[in-house]
Amino acid sequence: MAVPIEVEHTAIAGLEELLGGIRCWRISHLIGIRDLRHRYARSKLGQLWLMMSTAMMIAAVAVVWSLLWAQPLHELMPFIGVSLIIWSYLSQVLIDSASAFIGQNHLYLTQRMNFSVSIYSVIYKNTIIFAHNLVIIAVLIVAFKVPLNWYLIQIVPAFALTWIGMVSVGYLIAMTCVRYRDIIQVITTWVTVLFFITPVMWKPEYLPREYHLVIQLNPLAQFLELLRNPLLGQPVSPNTWLTTFVISLGGGFIALVLIGRYHRRIIYWM
Repeated sequence: MAVPIEVEHTAIAGLEELLGGIRCWRISHLIGIRDLRHRYARSKLGQLWLMMSTAMMIAAVAVVWSLLWAQPLHELMPFIGVSLIIWSYLSQVLIDSASAFIGQNHLYLTQRMNFSVSIYSVIYKNTIIFAHNLVIIAVLIVAFKVPLNWYLIQIVPAFALTWIGMVSVGYLIAMTCVRYRDIIQVITTWVTVLFFITPVMWKPEYLPREYHLVIQLNPLAQFLELLRNPLLGQPVSPNTWLTTFVISLGGGFIALVLIGRYHRRIIYWM
């Protein structure tokens, strides 16, 4: 079935908007680094504070959950640790994207620039934070003897799909929130709700099989498994690959059409 000419042209316009932001990668880098420096201004330890607090939270939650559910700590600690770090990465990108255009509107009101620059800067900043937390994941892998095998290679296509999904979803969230400011609170609230119905601090097998639809219909749960399983030496299920592929590429095409149609209006919504 052929794609209508108007839809095709609109999608091309959306693609040009995203590619234009990539060509301005230096600006995305500077914005991301500036936000990190502002976050840790006058701090002697900087990012180390976040790593320490994350490590302490992982240890506390894993110990308590191990006692409550009578589960082996050496199995629960790596699972919870990796899950919390990946969840923080995914959820923070969504939350930051909601205010990306609003918080950086001064950049667009004074000069001509692709709006996707702000989305790339959000992903870049949070990817740096995630990279720092990889130290904690490495310690968990070594300390609890998590197997390192060929499944780890899956992390490369997993991150590629995740970043594609982040760009398209992040842009749509930012565009919607700059038009309807109340949506920012809705995004924040729903991320909190999704935390409790996503297997972050509990394993999927703990959930009765008749309720597994909660996980299957939760896109964040699918991307969480996509990134978590390779780091824990486990395969990613074919259903998860298919779901994340459809969300990233199929949803990405829909995002291109919407971006191409509405991105020129963003400056008036600011």
